[in-house]
Amino acid sequence: MQKQPIGFMDSGVGGLTLLKEALKRLPNEDMVFIGDQARLPYGDKPAATVRQFAWQMTNFLMAHQIKALVVACNTATAAALPDLQAQLSIPVIGVIAPGSQAALATTQNRHVGVIATTGTIHSGAYVHQLKALKPATHVTSLAAPTFVPMIEANQLQGPAVQATVDQALAPLVGSAIDTLILGCTHFPLLTAAIQQTVGPEVVLVDPAHAAIDSLIQALQDREELATAPTTGRLQTYTTGSVTNFETIARQWLALPQLKAQQVIIKEAKNDGPNE
Repeated sequence: MQKQPIGFMDSGVGGLTLLKEALKRLPNEDMVFIGDQARLPYGDKPAATVRQFAWQMTNFLMAHQIKALVVACNTATAAALPDLQAQLSIPVIGVIAPGSQAALATTQNRHVGVIATTGTIHSGAYVHQLKALKPATHVTSLAAPTFVPMIEANQLQGPAVQATVDQALAPLVGSAIDTLILGCTHFPLLTAAIQQTVGPEVVLVDPAHAAIDSLIQALQDREELATAPTTGRLQTYTTGSVTNFETIARQWLALPQLKAQQVIIKEAKNDGPNE
């Protein structure tokens, strides 16, 4: 019933994969998205630094009076989600739990692969979540640190991209996984190349769909879904290059008139909400 916006935060453009799903399923909602392109990638940074960055992005979005927060970044989810959920009074949705649940509903042989940033893999968050849900699950994890810079440069297809993906994912070929979690919100932008590398018998799981399921459920539970028949308003922000962000966002969201704004995020040493 409220017309407050939903906030989305990511290290860059990867979170647009969740935003796209949200725009499709919640067309009446106002939404605010921020990508921290000036400081990406998050995946090679210490967890404490990522948590600090996540709070800075969150405080920016909270100033927009958001009614729910989607942490559209696996690395930030692993590093900051429990803290954000504990200290904020609004629903905070991550991507790791929904993605894990979707993978377990998909796998037939209980051998699940996970590709993600170095930070997410080192956190063990997916392994912990998958085994907590189904202890007998066999998990093969692999960091793919070359993917995010390539995607942020809008290099999504072609022989060079395929060669990079083939090289990065070579350890998974022949590993007997039947399901592969795209454990970074950037990675669905490389779906075609990833599928070609691992083969058609491996089902790719994009956590975006399950994460938006969780968002919708949380808003329904609080009776805060927008009911007005008008199309929602979208605001997008980046801490980096507006031109770069707009090029990818217009292409991926099929919104040729999309306009982004650059923002300078105030550095804060404390991890927590602004007073």
